[in-house]
Amino acid sequence: MNGTSVDRLLEKLETTLLSGKKQMFSNMYLIDVNKCLAIIQQIKAEMPQDLAEAKVILRNCDKLKEEAAIEANGIIAAAQEQARVLVDENAIRQESERQAEELVKKAGAYADGLVEQSYNQVNNMYLEVENVMRNMLAQVMESRDSLFVADDTQGDMPQDMSHNNLQNR
Repeated sequence: MNGTSVDRLLEKLETTLLSGKKQMFSNMYLIDVNKCLAIIQQIKAEMPQDLAEAKVILRNCDKLKEEAAIEANGIIAAAQEQARVLVDENAIRQESERQAEELVKKAGAYADGLVEQSYNQVNNMYLEVENVMRNMLAQVMESRDSLFVADDTQGDMPQDMSHNNLQNR
């Protein structure tokens, strides 16, 4: 995934925000809005790539399930063919049926295990993507909140630039 690229962009945004010059007699900072917006656009461009990678992984899991089903059907077909060949004698036929059933059970258990493993892998990948996105969102929110750090020597932030007003913009 492109987490490192997004991380670099977030660090660049944070640096840009922190490099703003403080206005005299206020708690406001001058920042290059166009530069910040360009960085945010780059971050947005990276996120769909992460999601596309997750979709590819899901398709791979579906392919793995299909391959497991094909393999299971092959095992079943082989067991059934073996059973037909051994039909000549009653004892041999009974043994072949038992073996075929055992192979079918093993194939079913094997296929079930592969499907469960695929679901677990997909779930873990979704959790990883979710955690990365949560971390990115937390970093963006932290960077945004750090724009208006109160300066003890200048008093409180003007009412029109309060956190609530910023959220409404």
